[in-house]
Amino acid sequence: MSFRSKVFAIFLITVLASVSLVAYGVSYYTQRSFEAMDSQRSEALVAQFNKEFAQRGEVVVQQVENITNADVTVRMALDLARPSADASLYVHDANGAAQEHGLNFVEFVNTDGTLISSAQYPARVGYKNDWVTNVKDWRGSPAFLKKEELPDGVELSLTAVRTQSVGDRNLYVIGGRRLDQNFLASLVLPSGTRCFIAISKRISFPRRSPTPPAPSRRPTYSSRSSSRCRNNPPRKLSSRPSTGPQTPLPPKPFTPCPSPAAMAKCSACSCLAVRARNWSPCAAKS
Repeated sequence: MSFRSKVFAIFLITVLASVSLVAYGVSYYTQRSFEAMDSQRSEALVAQFNKEFAQRGEVVVQQVENITNADVTVRMALDLARPSADASLYVHDANGAAQEHGLNFVEFVNTDGTLISSAQYPARVGYKNDWVTNVKDWRGSPAFLKKEELPDGVELSLTAVRTQSVGDRNLYVIGGRRLDQNFLASLVLPSGTRCFIAISKRISFPRRSPTPPAPSRRPTYSSRSSSRCRNNPPRKLSSRPSTGPQTPLPPKPFTPCPSPAAMAKCSACSCLAVRARNWSPCAAKS
């Protein structure tokens, strides 16, 4: 190799090494700067979400405490503490409490976990809410996220629970507000950032004693087939595939039942008598 070739090779290797090092440095530091920027945006968004969540949670907790300390709720707790209390008298109280205190979800639960009244799902009255009875005293607990099961789907709520105690019996008050896109609209998002709420659609209903389905009054195939006239068995259909234009089959002669009494009990005769052209009820009676 000549001296000129060696100098050219050294120059080419130096240029390639320099370009590669500069490209790697630009790519590395650019990626680090973008990652740091995304991290700052995410931290700012999370901090803003937590702040808004805490503020709305305090409002929900205050409203639930107002419902718990209301005179109507205290009288309900005193009445339900009696041995022969009728919980059905308070089945609609949750609707009034929700409208009065501006909540989307309100439920009253007895000391054994039985749902007494529900504003969002009245059909669930009588079911068990075992999760609320796991904590005997909910005083001082903050608001939390809860999946609300509704008749037409599932929604996310910001929920708080408080307890009204009478002796050793508790009345649990569950209240919450809907957490949806209106909540996210209150957040100030950076440019190019989207925020949404994803909720699982699987629903697990509370436990309740199953009730057997009512027996169907529709006649079975055996009972319907036995009512056919023996003289007029059903026509069998051919299983061969059709290869050409189909021609209608000639009608088979209709044979009525031997007596008018048998004919009145036979459903096949009453149906085919209208279709048959060569038979009338007068001719059968004669």
